Amino acid sequence: MKSYQFFIKYLFSSILIVSNFVNCGQAQDSTDKRPPQSTSHLNEVDQSLNRLNDGFRKLYYEQTKAIMEQLPLILIIGGDSVTALSGKSRTVYPLPDVYTEIKASLHSVLGFQGLMVTLSGHTDNAQWQKAISYSKNLGELLILIPQTNAAPKIKQLTIDMVTQLKKATDEFIKQRQVNENQVQFVLSTVRPAILTVAKGIGQESAESLKSLLVSIQSKTSKDVWDQTIAVIPGPITARLNNLNAAVTASVMGPELLGKRIFYSENFYDEAGILSYVEMLMRDKKLSIMLFDDPYRMWRDLLADTSETIIGADFFIPLAK
Repeated sequence: MKSYQFFIKYLFSSILIVSNFVNCGQAQDSTDKRPPQSTSHLNEVDQSLNRLNDGFRKLYYEQTKAIMEQLPLILIIGGDSVTALSGKSRTVYPLPDVYTEIKASLHSVLGFQGLMVTLSGHTDNAQWQKAISYSKNLGELLILIPQTNAAPKIKQLTIDMVTQLKKATDEFIKQRQVNENQVQFVLSTVRPAILTVAKGIGQESAESLKSLLVSIQSKTSKDVWDQTIAVIPGPITARLNNLNAAVTASVMGPELLGKRIFYSENFYDEAGILSYVEMLMRDKKLSIMLFDDPYRMWRDLLADTSETIIGADFFIPLAK
């Protein structure tokens, strides 16, 4: 059975070479970052198939440079800037840093929840030193918030929220005890402020990003804009209803989500994002040439079987 599986990988990888005969560049294998796999436990046939499979994949990657040169504009939509890549040109457009400035205040809630759950049931003095340090950090935060560029209402709500967290923390320190019910009660008291702050910052961020994207579009020819790729990097757990993806779609067109507007998780640098785009565009070219379907390689190779099992297409997002 194992030899048969290797044979299938070998057979399909040999098919990948077909697309290389049209466009062959000198790009490095920048996408396949998988660590080397040990093959010492494989029998001779499987080792040979594994070697052939690796060679076929490398041939497939060689077309990357030529494919990427055909993309006139790539937009990387980050939290604090939009980076426009066009050929060898790289332009960074900064965005207002209100969310970045207020992020520490919102994340103080994460610190409170994690710290207090950890301290629940602990009376050890060394453990409670963390709570004392956390309280001092909240005090510093209360000094810094008024110095941010956030709107007055956002500042006041944030100050109120952090003040509530500090008051509760100091009380727990005094008592040297806390339980999860108490933690949950404190979190419920700051919830309205968090939701209001998040909505306010979201609206302000959306307006700034949309204005910038419209400005970039106005300076871009229609031919180039109609081929533009936009990538919105996310955290390790991709979230539903990402704000930057929604704003980008409102400018470029919601019908382009998943086609020329991509939101994907676990990218933290430009090189990783570009590798992701390289993979998408390489697989799209193969899809067109081999399957006459531009998106076939964006589905699992065994998707035809998967669809018969549950009777529908599916992608597994986090629950809403």
